[in-house]
Amino acid sequence: MADFTHTKEAIREAMDHLIDRATSFDVDALETIYHRDFHTTLVMPDSAVVTYNKENFIAHFRKQAEEGKTRLNPWAEWHDFHVLGDSAVCVLTRKHSGMNNEEMKLLCNIEWRFEDGRWQVLREQIFLRPLDS
Repeated sequence: MADFTHTKEAIREAMDHLIDRATSFDVDALETIYHRDFHTTLVMPDSAVVTYNKENFIAHFRKQAEEGKTRLNPWAEWHDFHVLGDSAVCVLTRKHSGMNNEEMKLLCNIEWRFEDGRWQVLREQIFLRPLDS
């Protein structure tokens, strides 16, 4: 029998928490949500690739908060949740302007790892596209 923390529902709750805290620029919460080995890859609309580690990505959120942003669009469309042992993947589409100051569609693949008694984001792959694509 699966541990109650290792369910699609638990990953959905973790994702809801991530979206809530990230769209509110809560860098203190992001410190605990993102794994120490966190890595994200952003594929921009022009196919340019930008990568961040945990420290750089949280600094990106901190900078936006310091610039006066208070809330990003929390909209999400859920496509898939898959849990396998202490790993999980969530596939979703998001809409917000946090990466380039233009409201965009973000196609996301978020990988989670259960460690230290909680789910933590290990990797994100994000493909940014115009809203009308």
